[in-house]
Amino acid sequence: MKYIIKIAIISLLLLWLFYDIDWNLFIQSLKHLNLAGIILTFCAVFLSDIIISYRWYYLGLFRYTFLTSLEANMLAFFLNIFAPAKLGDLSKIYYLHKKENAKIKNATAMFLIERVFDVIILGFLILFSTIFIYPDPKASIAVGVIALIILLFFSILLRPRYFFILLQFIPARKLRLILYQIYKSLQTFLDRKKLFTLFILSVAVWAGYYLNNFIFFITATDFDLTLSQIFIASTLAFAVSAIPLTPGGIGTFQAAFVLVLGWYGIPKESALSASIVLQCLYILPATLYSLYLFMTKEFL
Repeated sequence: MKYIIKIAIISLLLLWLFYDIDWNLFIQSLKHLNLAGIILTFCAVFLSDIIISYRWYYLGLFRYTFLTSLEANMLAFFLNIFAPAKLGDLSKIYYLHKKENAKIKNATAMFLIERVFDVIILGFLILFSTIFIYPDPKASIAVGVIALIILLFFSILLRPRYFFILLQFIPARKLRLILYQIYKSLQTFLDRKKLFTLFILSVAVWAGYYLNNFIFFITATDFDLTLSQIFIASTLAFAVSAIPLTPGGIGTFQAAFVLVLGWYGIPKESALSASIVLQCLYILPATLYSLYLFMTKEFL
């Protein structure tokens, strides 16, 4: 049943995206994109990929090479184009285990820490965006309360005693054991200095994502958007793409931009063409690098 619902949602999404499209205007919108801005965005995306890889390198506490971290991330980005629910990200665990003999539980802990920080930062970005969308005192209070709950949950992770108490509420013994083993691996990061460094690196990762979009919409398009408008559109696109609906967020990424840019008077055809090119630029560096790895790495 869930597959039928998923297919129905995807079908409705694609129907909404491509229904009543003026294809001549769509082609003209593509032609109006600035080539220099596209090249600049490509370079920015590759730079953000390097920042992401450095965070993975740091998560390994420098026990593995930076090149391995870069390769693992590029392959994960590439596999996410085809894998549902961003399962391509799990390839980083296997790659680290295969190439550097990393223990699966340690690589899994690295992956979970990375995801926790990404979810927390994206959550705060979504909350922050609501203040722009709903400039109301009640919205600000709601944002503050939710932010406080997130910080409270995060503080529990710093106190093993409280975490173990929460663990007892999980009925499945095997699941409790797995979570306990992963938490033991996580404890290597549960000190303020490492957490602060990891937080700064995670902020840099997300700053890179937004910088990519700012560069693209400012230099490659003629949309005349403000920075706050690009920020809101980007936040919604990142949030929707994180939902495991389609491989690589293809379709959902475009739908978010078409919806929000439509609020700012950008025609559907122009928003759709620009968002398709932008997502291709996100995919292209990882695709080229992964193809190189497939040709040069025998064990792949």
